[in-house]
Amino acid sequence: MFDYHRQFADAIFHDIGAIIEPIADGQLHRFDDPSGKHRNRACWYVFHLDSRPAGAYGNWRTGIQSTWRGDTPNHGTRVEREHTSELVRQAREKRERQNAAAAERAKFIWNQAQPATLAHEYLASKKIPAIGLRVYQSTLLAPLRSVSGELVNLQRIYPDGTKRFLHGGRVTGTFWLLGREVPRSGKLYIAEGVATAATIANTLHTPVVAAMTAGNILPVAQSIRGHHPELSIVIAADNDHATPGNPGLSKGMEAARQVQAGLTWPTVCHLPDCRCTDFNDTANCERSPQ
Repeated sequence: MFDYHRQFADAIFHDIGAIIEPIADGQLHRFDDPSGKHRNRACWYVFHLDSRPAGAYGNWRTGIQSTWRGDTPNHGTRVEREHTSELVRQAREKRERQNAAAAERAKFIWNQAQPATLAHEYLASKKIPAIGLRVYQSTLLAPLRSVSGELVNLQRIYPDGTKRFLHGGRVTGTFWLLGREVPRSGKLYIAEGVATAATIANTLHTPVVAAMTAGNILPVAQSIRGHHPELSIVIAADNDHATPGNPGLSKGMEAARQVQAGLTWPTVCHLPDCRCTDFNDTANCERSPQ
């Protein structure tokens, strides 16, 4: 007796890293991307156990999409296959509508916002310049653009450091750029967060982009590499030494390997109470090796 629920759940865990208890009702279900914020609902699946156990699943943020078939000789019916394909198509179209609506909202808010100043609590705490950032109703805004330069989303940074994207907005492959444009040649650093990117740009006086999440570094690097093959890319990874698996460094290493980029990461003191993980932390820490 095949445990199709477990097989399907194992496939999702292998590709996405999420642990779920799938519902076999043939309907679209959403669940959290484990590398994102709580209740991000960026992942989805469709699963049924009719004459042929089958399903599909994916992650809208990373672009992962896959189908699954149970270990059975029954190849199912055309109607079942078409039903699953139709649900996936509807989910994709819904996501595209959400992306478009979020992009319009991002442009509206960005146009209403004022240039940021060092008086903002987050900038003051991180000791970084306000270049390329704006403020809307006391919230710091970092624009996320596609490689073509289109504004598609905003990262909102609250005074306490909490960060949020616009609901339904595109994230995968988008980035915040410090510099007039992505250079076609020379060197470009890809960092994870706003503070890290700003620290590197202010120190080295070179273009830097912020991918905003560790999981987005690879899609950003691939997008930029595809449009600028002659560019020398350096991944400036976070050093999440206190987190099992060091996701910042492991994601950075993966991106560097995939796009043949350089890799750097901050050296920390490794004392028991060390909380430094990125280049901004180490720049502002008296104990960290410089």
